[in-house]
Amino acid sequence: MISSAALPVFDPTQIPIETKQRQLATAITFSTALILGLLAALFLIGMFYQPQFWQLYVLAITFGLTSLIVLSIIANSPEQADYRQAMPRLAPAFQFSLLILAALSQSTAVYLALLSFLYGILVATGVLEEQSREPAITRAFFIAVTTALVGSLFPQLQVSIPVIADSLPILLGTLAMVYLVLLSLDYVTVTLRVRLVTSALGMAIAPLILLSLVDTRFIFTSLQNQSNQALRLAAQQVAQEIDTFLASNRDSLITEANLRVFYDYLVMDPTKRQGSPQEEQLRVTLNSLLLKHETHLVSYGLLNLRGQNIYDSNPAAIGQNESKRDYFMQVTRTGQVYISPIEFNPENKVAYIYFAVPIRDERQQIIGVLRLEYDAQIFQRLLEPKLNLLGLHSYPILLDENFMRIADVMTPTHLYKFLTPPTYSQTLELAQLNRLPYHPYVNYTNQTDLANVLKRGSSVTYFTLEVHPDRPGHLESGVAVRLQTKPWYVLFVREQSTLLALLQAQGRLAVIIAALFAAAVGLAASWVSGALSAPVIQLTKTAERITAGDLEAEASVESRDEIGTLGNAFNTMTAQLRSLINELEDRVRERTRELAQQNEALRYRTRQLQTVADVARSIVSAQALESLLNQVTTLISERFGFYHVGVFLLDEKGEYAVLRAANSEGGKRMLARQHKLPVGKVGIVGYVTATGQPRIATDVGEDAVHFKNPDLPETRSEMALPLIANNRVIGALDVQSTQPNAFTPEDIELFSTLADQIAIAIVNNQLLEETMRALDEARRVNRRYLQQEWEKEVRSRRHRAYIYTAQGLFTQPPLSQPEIEAAIRRGEVTVAPAEEGQAAVLAVPIQLRDEILGVIRVQDVGAPERDWTEEEIEALKAIAAQVALALENARLLETTLRRAERERKALEITGRIRAATDPQTMLDITMEELQRALGASHVQIVFNRPPAPSSNDEVPGNGKNQ
Repeated sequence: MISSAALPVFDPTQIPIETKQRQLATAITFSTALILGLLAALFLIGMFYQPQFWQLYVLAITFGLTSLIVLSIIANSPEQADYRQAMPRLAPAFQFSLLILAALSQSTAVYLALLSFLYGILVATGVLEEQSREPAITRAFFIAVTTALVGSLFPQLQVSIPVIADSLPILLGTLAMVYLVLLSLDYVTVTLRVRLVTSALGMAIAPLILLSLVDTRFIFTSLQNQSNQALRLAAQQVAQEIDTFLASNRDSLITEANLRVFYDYLVMDPTKRQGSPQEEQLRVTLNSLLLKHETHLVSYGLLNLRGQNIYDSNPAAIGQNESKRDYFMQVTRTGQVYISPIEFNPENKVAYIYFAVPIRDERQQIIGVLRLEYDAQIFQRLLEPKLNLLGLHSYPILLDENFMRIADVMTPTHLYKFLTPPTYSQTLELAQLNRLPYHPYVNYTNQTDLANVLKRGSSVTYFTLEVHPDRPGHLESGVAVRLQTKPWYVLFVREQSTLLALLQAQGRLAVIIAALFAAAVGLAASWVSGALSAPVIQLTKTAERITAGDLEAEASVESRDEIGTLGNAFNTMTAQLRSLINELEDRVRERTRELAQQNEALRYRTRQLQTVADVARSIVSAQALESLLNQVTTLISERFGFYHVGVFLLDEKGEYAVLRAANSEGGKRMLARQHKLPVGKVGIVGYVTATGQPRIATDVGEDAVHFKNPDLPETRSEMALPLIANNRVIGALDVQSTQPNAFTPEDIELFSTLADQIAIAIVNNQLLEETMRALDEARRVNRRYLQQEWEKEVRSRRHRAYIYTAQGLFTQPPLSQPEIEAAIRRGEVTVAPAEEGQAAVLAVPIQLRDEILGVIRVQDVGAPERDWTEEEIEALKAIAAQVALALENARLLETTLRRAERERKALEITGRIRAATDPQTMLDITMEELQRALGASHVQIVFNRPPAPSSNDEVPGNGKNQ
């Protein structure tokens, strides 16, 4: 086994500062090269996909040149130590590249400024020398401020590079985490001045940033509310126009259905309609009605009660049967005007909407239906004037109750597509009603979020989503309004580009203000931190001299403030340190000696505890009680070097503590004469067994309780511990030594644990012996019972042997075969070897709980030379075991049945006796039933003769003695 102390443990705090700086310089150099190379490659790839952006050319050249500079530093610095001298050139080059990136890319100024400043601090505090840190940090700060200003002042020169904008927060967070880890490992050193400047900047800029965020949030909320209000008004205007269109057509159709011309044409003889004046008047009426409707009107149709189109403004529709159409069935069933949903012609897949109204006679009975058919493109035409109503990329969308686009002026290619695919049952239902344009395929745009918004059921619902998934990256704000006439939805949507542009302008202004303010605060904080940190730095140098061993060094006190007070206290402390150094060295030597003594005592106690554990493990492995007790005394004496160890156990009455085991010669003599002590009367053992408390006699000559035993003349100190199990004292452990004061109170705690384990082992041993005796007794009783029962069973049967041959099963008297006798006698499988002309014989005992019930004898007469295999023997043993269980179960069943039969006969006899009322009849029935049940030839009932009455007994009857 290898000791853990021999394994090398990495401790970063033990690495020299020079080595840390070299390691960090190497890591920064190669990491910078890797990042620059990746950015240069990224911009080169972007040039091929977006050649119109000259900014990508500039960025690719900038990062490529910076990458070459870093590579030249690596190539010209074969040793890691040279990287530190290259850092003053490397850091500004990298920061300048970040400045160019901020100037030419959108939404990156703040992140790049923070990244530049954090990179500069990392290089200055982790790599540069102490005298170079302050200028490097100041330079990094002003470069970061410049980066933020340049990135915010020239938005017209910037292009959107999403991969850069999305990666910068991750890169900044990673660099911050790396800096914190290096700071915790003492790879970077943050001076007091840097901390003061950083704290001042944080306290100055944090409120400004917070105020900027609050202001931006307020502006965004205000703009969003205005946008939502405008969207709601626009959506309600569109919804009102569509409702007006549907309601006006419905109302007009109701009025038109009351025209006499439709009634006259319906009630006239169908054979006389063609060329009749009524038909001419109907044609003129329909033509005039067509003129007042929109251009997308398809036709007027007049239907009779059978659903047949008897006249239509579209001659091709005359004669068609429209009785299965939904609008006809709804009107004839309800008698109300009906506006259909969007339906598709099964032949040309063109979408239509139908208006239908009943035509009634003088008794208000329905005699026909007037139907108006519109091309569904009418809704697209109604929505087209609303395109860009609220600015560029603002438009309405009309959806039906199943979230299918009825009109979409922004993307007409999405017409009649669902937001989400309908369920299978819904698809079948819509297909049956001719409401699917692409059946059996359902076209959808997979806009679950928008569908979930509409399912809320509100009359006006606002949302911000990508309404058109084919234009990713264009987030849109919208509102959904329900129509009054139909369960349809009007969505009015507008891109958030205008709102975002205002917010970006506000953000740039906040960045500019924060950067200028940070520059001013940084200058002031740098001057103030220099003034405040100078005395502390001077005091630090004095402390370094004292640390180096110069106890005569004193701090220069030039002020009366807290720093001056600290300097005076420091000088006083140095003086006290000089006066106490010698006394401290003396105390250290004394304390070292005391620790060595304590360490030695702890090692001794550890050895004792280990010995106790070893003794306890050895004790619990013993089985017999006497062996256990002898092992206890021997092990304790050998391991601890005691003169005498004895174990006393209380007798059954608890009056005497009897010595049961001892290791010494005197103890063995006491065992031979059965030595015992009265409980609570004689010696320490008597005291311990009476009180249950341990006791020590440090000097047996002065202890009044100690019993001076002539068999143990060399005893000088004694310790007795009670053996307690289940809160009851069962004995005592007696330990004696030839040395005075050999035992201490700590030994009582140590050996009490051992005594408890000995007591538990004794009790467990006694319980084990009692359990084994009870188990043996139960086995003997059970075996005796089985033996008696099966002897009765065997005696009751005439045939005691069964043989099975090829001719069948036969019974016969018991067989007397050597192998059978051997199997019964030994209780094991017996194999008789094959003899000449005879096959080998196998005898397997039928054994039930150590009682042999019989034997299975197997012989294969057809194979004289056969030998029984192990598999066959094991199979027969398993069969014999099952036969034994089956025989026992059968015996128990027969016994139960016989007992039940006896009970039944007894109950039957008792019932007949109870049925009789005459005593003589009862006796006759009793004898008759007993004779029949028992098969006896003679049954007699004899009554006990009563004793003769004495002269003093009075016999009742007429008052006379008899």
